[in-house]
Amino acid sequence: MKIKFALSAGLVITAGMGLAFASSAGKAAAAQTPAASQEDAKTREYKDVLFKLVRQDEYLDEALETLGAANGRMSAHDLSAVGLSLKMIAGNLNRVSSINKTDFSSVQGGSMHARYINTIFSYSAKVNRKAARIGSVVGQMAANYKRSAMRDAVSSKKVGGKVRARKARGANLTRLLEEQKAVEDLAADAKKLRAASRGLNATSKWLYIASK
Repeated sequence: MKIKFALSAGLVITAGMGLAFASSAGKAAAAQTPAASQEDAKTREYKDVLFKLVRQDEYLDEALETLGAANGRMSAHDLSAVGLSLKMIAGNLNRVSSINKTDFSSVQGGSMHARYINTIFSYSAKVNRKAARIGSVVGQMAANYKRSAMRDAVSSKKVGGKVRARKARGANLTRLLEEQKAVEDLAADAKKLRAASRGLNATSKWLYIASK
């Protein structure tokens, strides 16, 4: 009986220890789960940021290609379309900068996300260079449009006084004014893009330094 009791007691104690261990392990796992989830969430966030930057880089390539193919002359409609694209890109870059600022206070040296942050910084610098190129191209285009508009305006005044000629002159002047306004708006959008790309490059650099 004593042996049976001792055996039963041993089983109870062993079972109790097993339950206690399982409970402790469960608590430990539960305690680790939020941290692991948080890390996974942060990794997903950085991957999402990288995806956004890659897309903006592609959009900038498209804008540069469009501006280059135009050979310095575009319709008011096409100029406005490029301007809308630059506005969209600038807005996305500003959002990434905002994320960088938020993460700056929490990132630590030797961060496990350092490789993502390094790539973000690399793409930010790349985007910044392309935004600068767009600003230069648009600035030159605006100067060319201004000279061309002045030249065409003088030429249009030399058109004869017939009704058809006056209508043609009026239509030409209207087109010139529309294009001039569109290229001025595009230049303003290019400046906003440049400011956004500089901000992105700066915040990405801060984040990169903090993660080292």
